[in-house]
Amino acid sequence: MKRIAFLSMAMLLLVVGSVFSASPKDLYVAVIMKSFAGDFWKTVELGAKSAGNDLGIRVTVEACDTETNIEQQIKMVENAITKGANVIAISVLDSKALVPAIEQAKAAGVKIITFNSAVDSNIPLTHVATDNWAAGELAGKALGEAMKGEGKYAILGAVQGVKNNRDRSDGAASYIQKNYPNMKLIAIRYTDNDLNNALAITSDLITANPDIKGFFSNNETTTIAVSTILTEKGMIGKIKHIGFDATNQTIDAMKKGITNAIVTQVPFKMGYLAVQSAYYANQGKTLPAITDTGVALVTMENLNSPEIQKILNPLK
Repeated sequence: MKRIAFLSMAMLLLVVGSVFSASPKDLYVAVIMKSFAGDFWKTVELGAKSAGNDLGIRVTVEACDTETNIEQQIKMVENAITKGANVIAISVLDSKALVPAIEQAKAAGVKIITFNSAVDSNIPLTHVATDNWAAGELAGKALGEAMKGEGKYAILGAVQGVKNNRDRSDGAASYIQKNYPNMKLIAIRYTDNDLNNALAITSDLITANPDIKGFFSNNETTTIAVSTILTEKGMIGKIKHIGFDATNQTIDAMKKGITNAIVTQVPFKMGYLAVQSAYYANQGKTLPAITDTGVALVTMENLNSPEIQKILNPLK
């Protein structure tokens, strides 16, 4: 009886071990992004799949229909658990609302990596992301220089419920307050990452504040919105604009002189390191609390430099 009990325990440990530490060839990483919309997320997806190919592991990439569909993302986490994912790498739509799903995944023996946006929990083994406060400061410095330290400005954000997005806005406002005391913040407005909403808010801010001199838009969607409204209202050059996320459309706006500069993340690296971190987590390696993916300021002066081109065209 003792031998049977011992063998049963050994079999149990073997099963548990397979859940927590799959061999590389059997490792399944479920990547859950916020959206497939825009060049930014397409490049993150490319980085994640490239890492899967390089490491020889199974990687699936899913994303929500919109960046406000929290219930859909919770269901994606539940499905990943059901499908036997060893690690889930997720960019959460809401820092608080996803906590129960993350806890459910951990209880099922699934390791968690977050990327791009963090969750209010200590469960994730690392957070793969831009230092968003520093990115905001970089944007604040660029806007202050473009406005020569004078005048009214506004900040347009994507989703207020996501800490990394708030950090970009608050980092920019904090830097400007400390370094450009003659600049006045009119408002920080959030758009739920909806283009039509962002267009309307930008237009309303200009109408209500005809003497506004600058905008910082803190993601791809809001950057497209601001550049569109500045063009429609004939305000190119009259209102300075610092954007965020260097994509084909935002770079085109900079080339046309609508946008002065763009703070950009490194989306390919973000997707790649999210999957690589999942691979290391499965091996039991200790990961840093934050895996920084870097940030850069793109201008017309450095657009064609090797460093910037590597970010914009990672596979060339």
